[in-house]
Amino acid sequence: MARKLAAVMILLLLALALGAGCAAPGSSGGGQATPPQGGTQGSGGAFSPGPVVTVPPGFEVEYQVNKNMISTNPTIDVFYRGGKGQLFLQKLLVEVQKSDGSIQSGELVRVGTEQIKVGDKVTIRGTTGTDRVVITVTLVNKDYKIHDQLYEFKTRQ
Repeated sequence: MARKLAAVMILLLLALALGAGCAAPGSSGGGQATPPQGGTQGSGGAFSPGPVVTVPPGFEVEYQVNKNMISTNPTIDVFYRGGKGQLFLQKLLVEVQKSDGSIQSGELVRVGTEQIKVGDKVTIRGTTGTDRVVITVTLVNKDYKIHDQLYEFKTRQ
């Protein structure tokens, strides 16, 4: 039994190593957030989203990005939603470049055999301007930038 498990793990790691070279620019591979429309310049200077990559097939992770539109508490929540790659997820890093020029980050990290759980979230205080959210995941010791979008603060009308 132990030899079968070892053989399966070796094949899985080999498949991952071969598939890692196949990552190409493209869609985020999982996010369900709708990109906001609006300006790309904050008081700290111009910033704009960059390219993202698609993780290898079978390693996709799902997430959800929400920006709170209450001006006294403009938080940005990034929820981990699982996905085919959840067994391989080691870290989910969220970086927010705020319209005031500051940068803040938070992360979900796998500790030992304790996996990151569906529903875990990173909360970062945003601004009442346009903020840039970048999500990078680490899957089997390789980083993939899977999300890079601007989120505009919208007031009710």
